[in-house]
Amino acid sequence: MKSWILALILAGGLVYAALYLFNLQFAAGEVYPEYSTLRTDPKGARLLYDSLAALPGIAVERNYRALEFLPDGVTVFLLAIPAEDFGDSSEPYLRVLEQSARRGNRMVAALTLPPDGKLPKFEELAKRWNVQLALDDKVRRHSLYFTNAREWTSLYRLGAKQMMIERAFGKGSVVLFAGSDDFTNMATVASDRLNLVTLAIGPNAHIVFDEQHLGIAESGSVVALARRFHLLGVGFGLALCAALLLWRHGVDFPPPARAPAVTRLAGRTSHAGLVTLLRRHIPPRALASACWQQWLSGNRGALTPARLQKAESILTGAADRPVEALREIQAVLHAKGDL
Repeated sequence: MKSWILALILAGGLVYAALYLFNLQFAAGEVYPEYSTLRTDPKGARLLYDSLAALPGIAVERNYRALEFLPDGVTVFLLAIPAEDFGDSSEPYLRVLEQSARRGNRMVAALTLPPDGKLPKFEELAKRWNVQLALDDKVRRHSLYFTNAREWTSLYRLGAKQMMIERAFGKGSVVLFAGSDDFTNMATVASDRLNLVTLAIGPNAHIVFDEQHLGIAESGSVVALARRFHLLGVGFGLALCAALLLWRHGVDFPPPARAPAVTRLAGRTSHAGLVTLLRRHIPPRALASACWQQWLSGNRGALTPARLQKAESILTGAADRPVEALREIQAVLHAKGDL
């Protein structure tokens, strides 16, 4: 039983340590991609999300589904969109953003540089939206900017470079940001670019930060539902109950009393036992008479008076020789014919 209890304690400690380390990682947000509103380190955007959520009259939420399922009349932030997503194969992506904007949404797309620092061709972007992306190698902080932005309204410039532009589509609009660093926790703490964030939000009081394009999407699994409805603690409790049930069926509780030790004696045959009994309770001189009386108690009716008299006469002098006397009586009892 002690081994079961020790194993259960060790297993519980291991699970607790794993959950503790897992919660630490989640608390810091290191398991999430950069620019996610679930990260609390300088590379995340959790501080901006929490700050907007604390403002009265502002509703803030995260989106884990496709953009087609977004509500109407909201401002949608899509942070850290790779610039190559607006390349030659971007027609489906541009169409989704445009359709969401036509429903009355304000789609804010903040871009990031490709890992290799090289820009692809943007023929589809120029053809569909009449705008181009350019790269300035001289300035590292704002190396990406927009050019030839016909039909677009410039919201923020750095000299001749357009860093933030807007264009109306139907009931809504699309806002393009040349970078995503203005939305990070570090920028929010510095508070030197909050005016650009306010300008990007626009007039809508409902703000949605899209996490789906960063790879954080609803899987439709049981774990996702449990996380959504805060049932992870219930699942842990059920797992603990299952472990206790298995332990209950594997070990008796309370433990059975320990059986007393049994002293094993050397065995004897029935003949040896009878001899021992006779030696303890019958004197040797009365042995022949005792055996005869015991036999006679069940067989007196089968004897003739002559045989009975003969047997008793043999016992008269049998005190010193009981074995020989009993043999003589046996011969008398089994003799054929009359005595």
